[in-house]
Amino acid sequence: MTRQAPALRSGLFTFVLVLTLVINPASHGDNFKPFTAESFAGIKQEFLDSEFLLGLWSVDCPPCLVELNMMGDLLKKYPDLPFVLISTDPIDERNTALTLLEDYELDQRESWMFADSFIERLRYSIDPGWYGELPRSYFFDSNHQRQSHSGIMTLDLLAKWFDKDFSLP
Repeated sequence: MTRQAPALRSGLFTFVLVLTLVINPASHGDNFKPFTAESFAGIKQEFLDSEFLLGLWSVDCPPCLVELNMMGDLLKKYPDLPFVLISTDPIDERNTALTLLEDYELDQRESWMFADSFIERLRYSIDPGWYGELPRSYFFDSNHQRQSHSGIMTLDLLAKWFDKDFSLP
């Protein structure tokens, strides 16, 4: 091992520590977690043996905002619906994203933001067949068999996925 290797490891550790402190959601008063290529495995582990819905969106996607509005209304009536949000925007856009989630009353939901500039790797970690179209939704049953949908979700689709009659006032 060369003398540079320990210095390189030390420098890398310092870089990761500083990066973590800079993008740590708790340090900014919002609930965004940094989404990396390893994050999706953790999300699935969190919902082990249970179904959940994953919604991918962006601040500059008008159809995404329509979907967020619908989901905000739906979650007021069905607050226990297991729904995780992932913004495909860079994490430095968190203030804009948080404002939108607050507008749709989704700011208390588990939310992630892309935290790697290599977005293809992040998309691939979720679904190798996903090319970035938004909004994008995934329903995972209790065995984590997934069904995907591109475009705005509908109440009928959610009712089918969750085997539940959803209605809004």
